[in-house]
Amino acid sequence: MGRWTDVDSDAERLPDGFERIGYDADTQTYTFRDASGRVYESEPGNRYGELRATGERSQPISDEERLEQHEAIEKDNRSAVRMMLPFALLVLVFLFLVFKLVDKSEDTYVSACGKGNRQAYISKGDTCWALAEAHGISVDDFLSLRGNEGVDCDKLRIGWGICLPTTQ
Repeated sequence: MGRWTDVDSDAERLPDGFERIGYDADTQTYTFRDASGRVYESEPGNRYGELRATGERSQPISDEERLEQHEAIEKDNRSAVRMMLPFALLVLVFLFLVFKLVDKSEDTYVSACGKGNRQAYISKGDTCWALAEAHGISVDDFLSLRGNEGVDCDKLRIGWGICLPTTQ
């Protein structure tokens, strides 16, 4: 049940002496009768609002009124967007922090490889043993190269920078 159901009835919304007597689904208009018996119709699609006597034609909206209505809608839209921007910014910052915390990868850039070494990046399927074997050195020698001091062979990640000897 709605919060304001006590003011949702015809008795609360219609002027004194008016009662709703019908609805035309084709034209989407409600029909009302006042205390003296005169019949009124609502605007199409409106249950409550401005009523006109049956048989009277509704006045078409002038271009100026239509322009005023569009400007009011545009103003309200800009205002609504302006109110939502701080919330959107908070959501974006939150998502950024979540992704930053979830991806706790260390820096992928190797600052300086020793003389005679070159920088390379881990790709899928690389292991310390395979990289050392491909360059003709032992795993201990691979880990002792300048720039590889912090490398943990059990936790290699794709994209991490490592140092490899330039000669095989």
